[in-house]
Amino acid sequence: MMNTKLLGILTAATTLTVLGVVSSSGVASAATLEHKAEYKPTEMDKEYVPYEGYGLTDIIQSPLTIQKFNSQLGTLKSVKIDFTGDIKGDAQFESRNATPRTVTVDLSGLVKLNMPDGASLFELNPQQQYSYNVSRFDRVTDFNGSSGKTLEGLVTSVSDTKTFTNSDLLQSFTGLGNLDFLFTALATSSVTGPGNIVSSVSTYAKSTIKVTYDYEERRKKVPEPSALLGIGLVAGACLRLKKSRSINSLNEKTC
Repeated sequence: MMNTKLLGILTAATTLTVLGVVSSSGVASAATLEHKAEYKPTEMDKEYVPYEGYGLTDIIQSPLTIQKFNSQLGTLKSVKIDFTGDIKGDAQFESRNATPRTVTVDLSGLVKLNMPDGASLFELNPQQQYSYNVSRFDRVTDFNGSSGKTLEGLVTSVSDTKTFTNSDLLQSFTGLGNLDFLFTALATSSVTGPGNIVSSVSTYAKSTIKVTYDYEERRKKVPEPSALLGIGLVAGACLRLKKSRSINSLNEKTC
């Protein structure tokens, strides 16, 4: 009789479990996905540029490749782009002036990022000035000494962040394959000082971007609380049945 009662409990619990599993709700959650890309030096860059990752200016529409957002992951809500442009330079000058003067090295340029169709995303102007006091001409044009200098690794950097939610633009980021942003760097560096000056400047540039996709994941089916209750009842019933069998076995041995 006890086994019959336990069987009834087990059957009811199992039925409740099945019903609970069938009854489920959809849950959507927010998620993010990041992709990064940076300027890839050309063969000429590798041969002539003394700094790793940089290219000779001017750089015109060099592709920075990012993977598109796969719509199977969910619904794209926004795209955030972090853009950084760096300009590095080497300069040398010799003042041939008859009196001491101040010489200024201006390291500057224009860095841009465009969509594949040419639409502008960023236009930034990195700039850094370096000033040096030099003596009158020391009679040796060696870009050194008291009237000249040789400078290496001067640097200026600029960055910006934008977030896009326009549905038409989001479509450009959605799909299979890659998206090629176009990076451009134009240098406008110079050396200024007295009228009698000999100088030269070499400039290089690079860029990095980080694209963050903010999206809503596809809805996932999860069990209702009733399913968990049913599972608990099944476990309880199994324990009671095991205990009952142990008692019956003990009684039989006693008899």
